[in-house]
Amino acid sequence: MSETKLFRTTDKAGWWVAGRKIPAEKIDGAVRPKVGHELRLTEAEAKYELLSGVIERPAATPTTKRKD
Repeated sequence: MSETKLFRTTDKAGWWVAGRKIPAEKIDGAVRPKVGHELRLTEAEAKYELLSGVIERPAATPTTKRKD
């Protein structure tokens, strides 16, 4: 089985991403797919969605800069 990695939905995501249902959130009375919903996908599952801008890789944890 392939290794899965963490991805997050963007504001371009619809109700279904890589064959998975995205939960709803209510914004200003309108119901829409949740932005920032975390998905665990293989690279093959994520390929098209990444190219479409529907998901993104989570940003790496920022490192603290040393003050000299």
